[in-house]
Amino acid sequence: MIKTFTILGGGSAYAPGLLAALIHQDQRLGLSEVRLYDLDREHLALITALGQAMARAARAGLKVTAATSLEQALDGTDAVLNSTRPGGFAARRLDELIPVEFDVPGQETVGPGGFFFALRSVPEARRVREILRQRSPGAWLLNYTNPTNIVTQALLSSGDERVLGLCDQSEGDLETLRVALGRPGPVSFRSVGTNHATWYQGLHFGGRPVELPLDPAGLSAVAHHDEEHAIRFELSAELARKAPGYWPNSYLPYYTHPQRFVAHTRQHGPRTDAIVAKLPFYYAHFREEAAKEVPELRHHRGTAGFGDMAVEVLAALIERRGQRVVLNVKNGATSRDFSPDTVIETFVELGPRGPIPEASPRYPEAFTALKERIESYQRAAARAACGGSEQDKIGALAENPLIRSRAVAEAMWARAKSSYGKALE
Repeated sequence: MIKTFTILGGGSAYAPGLLAALIHQDQRLGLSEVRLYDLDREHLALITALGQAMARAARAGLKVTAATSLEQALDGTDAVLNSTRPGGFAARRLDELIPVEFDVPGQETVGPGGFFFALRSVPEARRVREILRQRSPGAWLLNYTNPTNIVTQALLSSGDERVLGLCDQSEGDLETLRVALGRPGPVSFRSVGTNHATWYQGLHFGGRPVELPLDPAGLSAVAHHDEEHAIRFELSAELARKAPGYWPNSYLPYYTHPQRFVAHTRQHGPRTDAIVAKLPFYYAHFREEAAKEVPELRHHRGTAGFGDMAVEVLAALIERRGQRVVLNVKNGATSRDFSPDTVIETFVELGPRGPIPEASPRYPEAFTALKERIESYQRAAARAACGGSEQDKIGALAENPLIRSRAVAEAMWARAKSSYGKALE
């Protein structure tokens, strides 16, 4: 039974969309309290007020509250969504800019930027899990903090089984492909790989199979794409031609065509700048709606998939019949292409007793070498982030597929140490 649900990062511009999804599914979930926590007290108070107004207007049975400390946020909770950003946007900007100085894509999950993010996010996630063990030992920890694969790998490697890694990227990737093909109806597929390095197989849109590879002439431009996402989609179609029967995760092109993304960042600047520039607009909207008797939430960061996925995972943990969802879990015997204790992203049957992974298709043979490098890096990064020495961290960074040598890793580490300060300690 899950009655109290805690959201860490509850003051973020993502949180209102999640609250809207929880309130919309109030009767299905049966939550009594959604508890928010954030280091930014001003934004926390605002999102709490907005959530309370939304719940009142919807006559929902749940109450929205704010916690003043992490311990209070976790005390007696039944499930926790970790959606924090240790180091904030200032550190994310460095995640995106420092790699570019070394001719490497600046991206917050797949490259060295993701490694530096992991060194901040893993210790915080472990601290959360330790407090949960003391104050709410039966609680589930749902990790939405990036890089999801490394954070979840670090937590599950400690022997804790009540941890699930969430990412809605597969839904976003395949919805984009569906739109580009002009195919109506629901999407079904199978998945194999690690987070942001998966391949989708057995695609069906509206019950009709998708023949892969696709003729590029049959793909329409996707109206909502910015230039970077358009590059990712273009390169995804190119990669799919090398793996008949599969469609790639849209983050894989960062590994295979790094210079396209280095050039993009040098021309347009880091993605962080565009996000930060829009935050005042979001919070002004939240403030305006929180003051209304019937709030109308029209803008928030992230897609509807962010909130919808959290709802589906919660519902699966509550409902006896469970739910089939894509999660980051320990491989076990799921895929022959990965070690048993490697965290992979795959379909699972999720119920109150936890996840039961489905058997995965094979990883595309043409990309086996990249897969092996990504897996080795993921495991090394998770170990290094769990209190590893400086040499362990440099060694893990050198394992990243985008790093060309240990010399590059050492130089990048020295540059990072001089820039991040305490955020990297």
